Amino acid sequence: MERPASRYRCVLALASFALSSPLFAQDIDGQDHPDLPRYPQSVIDGYRAPSLEEIVIPTGPIADVEVQTNRDVLEGKVTHIDYRVKPATAPLQIERYYEDLLRKAGFLIAYSCVGPSCGRDMGALILNSGKVAPVGLADGLFNDRIRVIIARRADTWVLLHIAEGPDRSQIFQAVVENASPHR
Repeated sequence: MERPASRYRCVLALASFALSSPLFAQDIDGQDHPDLPRYPQSVIDGYRAPSLEEIVIPTGPIADVEVQTNRDVLEGKVTHIDYRVKPATAPLQIERYYEDLLRKAGFLIAYSCVGPSCGRDMGALILNSGKVAPVGLADGLFNDRIRVIIARRADTWVLLHIAEGPDRSQIFQAVVENASPHR
């Protein structure tokens, strides 16, 4: 006959496991941008609410974060979101998901790149320079398993930086509404 105490421990262990599983993973803060639903099973790791600011948008490979080539500076209402996907998912799968969403919403892909073709400093520009993602917001993965998508619909721009690590994938997203060239 099973004792009530051991049954209680078993139920407690199962509840603890269930709550720690990805199914019950919780957003840290924030909400999805209304034009861009999140990739399935992703959770928000970082969020900055829409606000008027300037942002650098890559227009080609970034070989050196300090050299001002292959980029435009826009100002507008910018929303920043950093998502985590566990377990790690291939960047191509995530890229296809977002490309499909963007095209269905009337966006055109203005620029995209994969791995080394993005340039040595693409990740540094987007995640560490403070010119795209706010400093400390994005949990960067730095390797050649990245994909970058820049899309545009009228005066709205979307930037996606997708990276895969050993245990997770990260998706940094910036949406710029009412965008205009920086004065």
